[in-house]
Amino acid sequence: MRGTSPRISIGLPVYNGERFLEKTLECLLGQTAANSELIISDNASTDHTEDICQTWVSKDRRIRYYRNVENLGAANNYRRVFELSHGTFFKWAAADDLCAPDYLARCVDILDSDPSVVLAYAKTRFIDDGGNPLDIQDPGWALQSEQPHERLRYVIFGGHWVNAIFGLIRSAALSKTRLVAHYRGGDYRLLGELSLLGKFFEVPDYLYFRRIHSNASSRHAHDQHWMEQFYSGNSSRISLPIWNRSIDHFTTILRSELTLPQKAGLVRDLLRSMRWQRPRLLGELKRGLNVYIHRSPVLRRITRNVILLTTSAFTT
Repeated sequence: MRGTSPRISIGLPVYNGERFLEKTLECLLGQTAANSELIISDNASTDHTEDICQTWVSKDRRIRYYRNVENLGAANNYRRVFELSHGTFFKWAAADDLCAPDYLARCVDILDSDPSVVLAYAKTRFIDDGGNPLDIQDPGWALQSEQPHERLRYVIFGGHWVNAIFGLIRSAALSKTRLVAHYRGGDYRLLGELSLLGKFFEVPDYLYFRRIHSNASSRHAHDQHWMEQFYSGNSSRISLPIWNRSIDHFTTILRSELTLPQKAGLVRDLLRSMRWQRPRLLGELKRGLNVYIHRSPVLRRITRNVILLTTSAFTT
């Protein structure tokens, strides 16, 4: 069982984060909320990330540092920091983002005052490499409906930033989910599962600062090879993120304790969402098939012979 001390666990999965890591550690360890721990899981970084972390470990006993022998992929590393945590509340942190000093304290106040809330987060301001504000808007995930199926419906149709995932979450609720999935957009699955367990509250002040820079994962969204390597640690996987997300939402609906009519309504909503994304779904299948054929000598030979036979049939 999870202990109740420390009260807040911050999980920091990192890979080659030396560029912004110092500032991130300063803001996480400078939070006004008391009784916290910081778990760092280094995904076999090849830069100076380990040196920076070890220096901070020697200065602050709240930090626990772990280094993976090999790169497990981002998803497994996100799972690892939660599995190593002990707090009543848990927060994931990115190695290049910043939080205002009272971020955690404000979120704790919400979770303490309202047991129906499972996730509390603050509004996001986007910044560039130098910390300058960017003109990017985030609609957020303030899911305040009393009806779990209404909250999940919002997630199913959601297609915007998922910064709420970096909010403060009840560990007991997080333990009931499948955590972060091994594909791009897998955090939607987690938000969907959490939405059935309680409300999401948005602190109305800009206390979270998400950095958009050249190495940020959001800048590689259309590079399938890069994204598979980033999330799963295996660039050879065939990437079907929208299909995976849709199937995961379907599984979430079926496994839920919702009524049969509510489940049926959500399945209809999911199919409607997939219909709207039909070009992207078909594109994923086409790209996946091409990759599969390219990697299989047998299928390449069969495909080549079919093309030759078809060409011959039309030219004779």
